[in-house]
Amino acid sequence: MRIWSVIYPVGMYFVVSNMAMFVLTLFLPAKSETYILRHIIVTLVTFPVVYSFYHKPQEKQRIKILPSVTALIAGASLGVALNNIIALTPLISVSETYQNVSRAFFGSTLPLELLAICVLTPALEELLYRGIAYQRLREWLGVLPSILWSAFLFGLMHANLVQFVYAGLIGILLAWLMEKYGLAAAVSAHIGANLISVLRSEILFFPSARESMGAYLGQTGVSLAVCIICVWRLYRGDRKE
Repeated sequence: MRIWSVIYPVGMYFVVSNMAMFVLTLFLPAKSETYILRHIIVTLVTFPVVYSFYHKPQEKQRIKILPSVTALIAGASLGVALNNIIALTPLISVSETYQNVSRAFFGSTLPLELLAICVLTPALEELLYRGIAYQRLREWLGVLPSILWSAFLFGLMHANLVQFVYAGLIGILLAWLMEKYGLAAAVSAHIGANLISVLRSEILFFPSARESMGAYLGQTGVSLAVCIICVWRLYRGDRKE
């Protein structure tokens, strides 16, 4: 069953990660202050399990620096735009699960958040959702349906409405990057998107709609434009190869 080949690795990831988190709570108190530390340990424990399902493409993929940097900028700019747009909707206020997740993820120190959210999580999730799930869907359904279904699965597995929308839309970009440039580009874009989320939460680098709606909407428009330019450059670059 082809669908089982997609569901099984994702299911194993959740089983192992939840078991590891449960065991950790016996040694580290289940408080928001310790969540990031527990998340880091669980990610490191889970990574070998997920990697065991990964089969590298037959064609050897070289890590290309310029496309990866462009992908990082594309992910970051799309992250800004989507965060801004979602913040203008009632989605955050009606999603208590998202509010709890956000408090847990952003309740630690900045260095730990950067390590967990901007390095380890992108590496593990891209390996699982693009390196494994997308590639297996692609063998079954072809490119476009697999991009959409892997993005849907990525959003769904976040288990709250806000991240379903956000991760689902970001997931389309990530799967496309996986198809065009390989896993490194997808990881880079994911790092960019997550880095923006950390900076928004911890440094308050970006203007809020309450302070200046004009600046807020302008930033959203500029971010979307930057993302489109980066995607276009990546598309044109791929055509030239």
